[in-house]
Amino acid sequence: MKTRLQLIPITLCVLLIGFTACEDSATGPKSTFQLETNTAEDIPANPNAERGAPADYTFYDLETGAIVADEDSATTEWDLGFNATLIIVNTGDSGPGEGGALALDVAFEEVNTAPSEGYSEDGIADWYNYTGTEGTPPHTVLPKEDKTFLIKTGDGEHYAKIQILSYYEGNPEITDETPESSRYYTFEYAIQLDGSRQFAEE
Repeated sequence: MKTRLQLIPITLCVLLIGFTACEDSATGPKSTFQLETNTAEDIPANPNAERGAPADYTFYDLETGAIVADEDSATTEWDLGFNATLIIVNTGDSGPGEGGALALDVAFEEVNTAPSEGYSEDGIADWYNYTGTEGTPPHTVLPKEDKTFLIKTGDGEHYAKIQILSYYEGNPEITDETPESSRYYTFEYAIQLDGSRQFAEE
């Protein structure tokens, strides 16, 4: 009987130590790094419009990875708008949001931090080269290499980095002939959902 009574407190002690260790592990610091990556494919940019026709933008939400309905264009639900080679952000004259864009001559995978300032209300500009009549292939819109755009979302709460991959439907391989169906964007992007400006975990 004496031996049995001595074993009880030892067992309880082991259980208490195990419980405390689990509790400490559960309540310890957790990483809040929340980076999402996505490739948007064939986003239409008023493809059927005649040259000189009024702008008709397709609005895109980077957080959900979806096209936003036209009736929500006066909200902060969208981040980018596409019409032909024009790309707007949700801010200033283009929308009611707190967005912005900043161009960097740096490869997409090398951009690890979004700057805190310097964002323009004018949208994404100077993102492509046009080959004209003498280029190969002629009259073709080619995204610039090693060109990354930093985007502040329309709600002003998140940062994203974007690389435009193609202006043609299906993201075709560019050969000696100009692809037929233009005004369809394919781009890859990463968006930071934890509110920070980091695209790489420290």
